[in-house]
Formats: sequence, C-alpha cells, structure tokens
Amino acid sequence: MKKTELIHNNPFSPLLFCDAKVLRYLNILGVALIAVSLLYLMAANWWMLPNQVQLAIPMLVLVCSAIASIYFNQREWIRQSLDTLSGLMLGLSLAVIGQIYQTGADSYQLFLLWAVLLLPWLYRSNIGIFAMLCVVTQLALYFYFKQSFWMIRAEGLYLLTLNLLTAISFAFVIRYYPLLRYLFIAFIIMISISSMMQFTHHFQLIYLASSVVLPAGAAFYFYRKHQALETILLIAGLAASVSLWLFELLDDRLTNSAAGLFILAMLIFGWFALISFALKKIFPQTKFSVIPLALGAWIAGIILAILLLTYWKAVSIVLGLIFIGIAWKLLSQKNSIFLRQFAYCLWVCGQAAVLIHTELLTNSLFIVWLLQLMMLALTVIKRMHWFILTLQLLIAHALAIVVLALENSFKHDDIVITLALSLNYVIYIGLFLTARYWQSSIYQKSILLWIIAMLTGSAVVQSVTGLEHWQGIGQISFDHVLLFYVFPSLLLLSFIWQNWQQFNEKWLWLIPVFSILLILLGYFEIFIIMLLMAWAVVYQQRLIQTLTILLLIFWLWMLYYNLGLSFLFKSISIFASGILVLLLTYILKESKLQHEEGEAR
Repeated sequence: MKKTELIHNNPFSPLLFCDAKVLRYLNILGVALIAVSLLYLMAANWWMLPNQVQLAIPMLVLVCSAIASIYFNQREWIRQSLDTLSGLMLGLSLAVIGQIYQTGADSYQLFLLWAVLLLPWLYRSNIGIFAMLCVVTQLALYFYFKQSFWMIRAEGLYLLTLNLLTAISFAFVIRYYPLLRYLFIAFIIMISISSMMQFTHHFQLIYLASSVVLPAGAAFYFYRKHQALETILLIAGLAASVSLWLFELLDDRLTNSAAGLFILAMLIFGWFALISFALKKIFPQTKFSVIPLALGAWIAGIILAILLLTYWKAVSIVLGLIFIGIAWKLLSQKNSIFLRQFAYCLWVCGQAAVLIHTELLTNSLFIVWLLQLMMLALTVIKRMHWFILTLQLLIAHALAIVVLALENSFKHDDIVITLALSLNYVIYIGLFLTARYWQSSIYQKSILLWIIAMLTGSAVVQSVTGLEHWQGIGQISFDHVLLFYVFPSLLLLSFIWQNWQQFNEKWLWLIPVFSILLILLGYFEIFIIMLLMAWAVVYQQRLIQTLTILLLIFWLWMLYYNLGLSFLFKSISIFASGILVLLLTYILKESKLQHEEGEAR
C-alpha cells in the first residue's frame, strides 16, 4: 500500500510502525526502558549501598549529562532533555546529602538552594529547567510560610508573595518560554478560584485582591497584544471565580426552593453569556469568545440537573423530555453559537433527569440502558460536539456493564470482571473490523477516546483486583483462556485480515510476532495502545497521542509491577524489553530502507 493511500484511508496498518516519527518514539521507549531498569535496580538496593556510592551516583549522572549536553549542543531536544536531567540530579544530590548527613535543614532551605543551583543552567534557553525552577520556587515559598508558622499568622502576606512570584515567573514565560503560557494561565485561574473561596468565608480584601488582580492584569496584557485565546481564557476563569461570590450572595435566598435554583441557573448562564457577548464585540474575528458561554452553560446545566433531580419524579421526567425537545430544536440553529451551547446545557440536564428518575420509578437499569442507547442515537443523528458524543458512549458502556452484572444476578466479583473485560474485547474487535467506516468520519475522536477509556478501565480493574495473567499459570481457567488468549487472538487475526495485502512484505510480520509475545505475557492491550499511539503520531492527533503515551506508561508499570519475580530479575526483564524494542525498531528501519531501495531499482 502506498503512503498516500495510508494517509487517505486513515487505517490501522502495520505500516504505521515504519513511519520515521513512530520509529523515533519507539527508540525513546527502548532507551527509557533500559534507563528505568538501571534506576529500578539501584532503587531496590539503595539502602544496601555505601554512603559514598549513594552520593556518587547522582553526581556522576549530573556530570555525564552536563558533558553530553555540550556534545549534543546542535540537537536541541536532546540537549534540553540532558539539561533537565542535570537539574533533577541537582535536587537528588541535595536530598541524598541531607539523608546521609542528617543536616537538620528545613524543607524550604533544600528547595531554595535547589532553585539557586538551577539558575546557572538557564544561561542557555531551556524550557525544562525553567519549568522546574518555577515549581521549586513555589514549593520553597510554601514550605517557608508553612514551617515558620507565618501561614497562620500572616496568610495575607503569603498570598501577596505568591502572586508576586507568579507574576515574575509569568513575565519570563511571556518573554522567553511562551509555550508554558497556558500552564501559567491555568495556575493563575486556580489561585483566583481558591482565593475567592477563601473570600466567601472570611470576607477579607486580601483574598479578593488575590482573586482578581493577577488574572485581570494578565488578561489586560494579552488584550493589548491582541492575543484573543489567552485573554478569553483568563476572563472565563475570572468569571468563574466571581460566580462563586455570586453563588454565595444568593445561596440563602435562591437555593432553598425549585424556583430559586432555576433563577440562579439563569443568572449564572446570563452572566457568562454577557461576558461572551462583550468578548465577541472586542474580538469579532475569533470563535474563542464562546468559551465563557460554554462554561456558563455547563454550570447552569449542573444546577438545572440538581433542580430536576431533587424535587420531583414523574414531573422531572416530563420536564427532562421537554428540555431535550427544546435542545433538539435549538441545535437546528447551526449558525448560532449561543443557542448551541444553551442547547447542550438543556440536553445534559434533561437527559440526567430522564435517566435517573426512570430508574427510581421502574427500578430497572435495563430500561435506563435502552433510553441511553436512544440518547446516543439522537446524539449521532444530530451530529453533536465530539465531547458530548464521547460522554454518551461512556455512559452507555458503563450502563451496559452494570446491566450485565446486576440484571442477570451475576454478583460474584470474578464474573463481573470477566463480563466487563469480555465486553471491552468484543467492542475492540467490532471497532477494528469497522475502522474504515469511522476513522475518517466526524466521530473519529469520540470513538478513539472511548477506546482509550476502556483501556484505562481495564488497567485499573486489573491493577486493583489483582486479576492478571501470571496468577493463572498452573491453574488455567476458562476465564483466563478467554480473556488472555481467545479474545486477543481474535483481535490480532482481525488486524492481520484487514491488512493482509501489506503482509506480503515478510518483514512486516515482525509486528504480529511482537503482539503474540504480548499475548503470551497476558498484556495484549499494550499492543493496542502502541497501535493507537502510532496512528496518532502519523496523523498528528495531539490529544490522542498524549493520552496513549500516558496510558502506555501506566500499562508498562503494571506489567513489570505484577511480575512475580525478584528485584534483580525484574530489572533484567525491563532491560531485556528495552533491548528488544530497540532491536525491533532497528530491524523495521533497515527493512523499510531495503524495501524502498528495491522499489527505486
């Protein structure tokens, strides 16, 4: 299959693993596994190492990474990674010194010294070191006030210093490290909301100033620079903070009755709608002005859902259906962003009322599940936002598991887990077989997020319950054969069947062989995650890429953590895995080059 055909059809193909970017990620994974194996071996034997060796290890890594960063000066991402490693080793060295010599220093002194030692590493631009410096200085400030008891005696002074330090860091971010600006915007909004919560309880002006001044000042700066998204995010966060004050003022008057809750929901929605309207006038060329409106719609939707869930039963079902009908009508107005967000608000609270009160009146989750399937179908028909569709898929999936577990009286934990994980695999197989129909559709992101959610749920279930492959060796049951062999084999066969023409290239069979090895280990889900990650890297789906990388780290941790081996053999197994990944990457890369050279001739 040609590369252009691969990009056009968006398939789950073995060719994804041959992409240059994916091979680079596999190289990083292999090196990371080798590094983790060495760290794991040292950590397991740390207390048995002499003090001199404990001191030497982080310092040796620090020196080696510093020298290597000079050697790789022309390769930016390698240099920055090595510098960041050096910064981490500085902190580890200080911690080891404090542990060995029992210096008696307070925590804030350690973090303050760490921050001072990080400063020389900023002689070259390094986003990792700067981010570390920001975190370390914030921790030093917090621990100083906490351990000196100034947090109790002068909390206002801490808030003033916190805002001042954040403002200084934010100024450097804007000038030198603009990629971090969204993280700082989120941190500023968090400070604003937490300060407003304190203000609603203590009514001291210092809390109000901490909640308003910094986000307002940052929003004004971005407004002067004509940066719409940053301005709107800060204003939306500030509006959410002020809404807490509004809620506190109206709490006693409006929340004790159904009419009061309805009025409060409309006031909050109107407040955010007014902000969005003003932002639309200020930034007429951007669609980001809808962000406050969306936020207000969801807050109002939660309040309306509380209203419908608290006061009535049958009446709430009727009102919920009316809300859904109104939302359906409003969603036809595609040109109005305002009406669309308001429709989502009505839909969510109406659906919650219908589902919950139906269960209370009928005591049947099966009926609730059928209603949810109808809601899911309506969501698809109306082509709603991907987040709404993802939410509907997750609710339908969770209800299906509950129905299978409870409606059929399967109340034994092992049976419930088997049913849930089996349902996941049936869905995986169905989605893989129908991938060509949905991968290029508007439902693509929602379905991928649904798969990631199922993989996350499987990991959590296996981690918490202890259900895993190794416990079944020697006492293999039908459940273990089904979950760890039959379903993964069927999924692998469906993957091979869909890409059979590509497997005429013999070297591509390395990928099924690798997946068979994972089946034998009992962790075939890792192959699914790697396939999703490769797909996301090739087609530049940043959200999916980030989530799959985090999920892969969690699954790998669970794999090695559950191995019933000694520390030494666990370390060896991790090291061997890293070597195998690097070897697989090398063979795929060389085979691809030879194939391309053969085609060129």
